[in-house]
Amino acid sequence: MNKVKAMFFTITIIVTFVIAGCSSTKEKVSANQENGTNEIRMAIDTAAGGSLQFRAAEEQGFFNAHEIKPQLTNFAMGIDTVNAVLTKQADTGIAADYVTINSLAKGDMVIISTLTRANEKSASETQLLAREEIKTPNDLKGKKLGVSKGTVYEYVWDQYLKANEISEEDVTYVPYSTPDEAIVGMKKGDIEAVWIGGALTDKFYSINGVHQLDNLLGAGVSIDSYLLADRTFVEENPQAIENALKALQEGIEFVQEQKEQTAQIAFEQLKIPKEDALKDLERTNYVLGFTEEDAKHLEEMKSWLEENGILEESFDLKDKLMLDPLKKAVPSLVTYE
Repeated sequence: MNKVKAMFFTITIIVTFVIAGCSSTKEKVSANQENGTNEIRMAIDTAAGGSLQFRAAEEQGFFNAHEIKPQLTNFAMGIDTVNAVLTKQADTGIAADYVTINSLAKGDMVIISTLTRANEKSASETQLLAREEIKTPNDLKGKKLGVSKGTVYEYVWDQYLKANEISEEDVTYVPYSTPDEAIVGMKKGDIEAVWIGGALTDKFYSINGVHQLDNLLGAGVSIDSYLLADRTFVEENPQAIENALKALQEGIEFVQEQKEQTAQIAFEQLKIPKEDALKDLERTNYVLGFTEEDAKHLEEMKSWLEENGILEESFDLKDKLMLDPLKKAVPSLVTYE
């Protein structure tokens, strides 16, 4: 009888643990469902810096460490990543200030962090390249200027021409979609001057007679970039966004500290020669966070777009900021109130 009681007691304990285990599992699943998904479709660029902090975060397992399953998809330019978010192909995208403001008016997207901030070094590395016959800014009159339409370079050209007292009526803008198009245009003479930065700069210098005429410091402007996301996705998945930002911060630290390894990632994923990638790493100021200065810069860009009739619909910038996940991920880097 004692053996029977002992066996019954043992079975009761086992069943209790099994039920408790199932209950615990259900609680974890329920908690995960309440916190939303851990899968994020991230649209990243291949041209303007190559989104190396994202690539490093994936390669080094930082996303996985924060329980994020990223789906990184390559697009040529930042504007293409934003279009991917607008068309629901991606949950997050990246864009420079011009595209950021212009795009926020088109769809229900929000800014969740700054991604790069211009400094004197990065500004000096964004160069105005010109063909041999253009020796001074005044020589731009009557020339064909390459511009990637719908990007910050429209703003840069506007400010540079104003700074040098050149009317837009005295120049011809030639639109291009990719840096490769601009390279071909410069070779043929269809484009006679163009703003360019990043690892592709050397390809322009390989064109006979092409030289640096100026840089962004001469235009008196800066170019910053931002991480954008679909508003609904952020509202439904705040924990995923927070964790992804933590992973990106680790990716930034890796990029800053392990430049050789990052350059190898750039070569393997983008076929950028390591020496070019290393130059890009030196001139790109990767950051996370959001400051009062960031907001001021965006407000200035917004005013310019409104004044030039480019902004389709005005909005209050504060309504387009969702910074709570960022504040939780990197609280010391958010000073905007």
